[in-house]
Amino acid sequence: MCDHSGECSNGATCQLVLRNDRTGLETVEYYCAAHLLLRVWEVEQDEALEAVGATRLHG
Repeated sequence: MCDHSGECSNGATCQLVLRNDRTGLETVEYYCAAHLLLRVWEVEQDEALEAVGATRLHG
């Protein structure tokens, strides 16, 4: 997968904001565009998490 910076596969870096519905806390994760879709799919399968935003940063 991507390293901590989200840079891989020569793709754009994307920021994904997730909210934990149980705690209300939001976290930010970084992925290359190629892995962002996979992560969003994983989040949709998890009843405790919700994707609240995704932004393309550069690339």
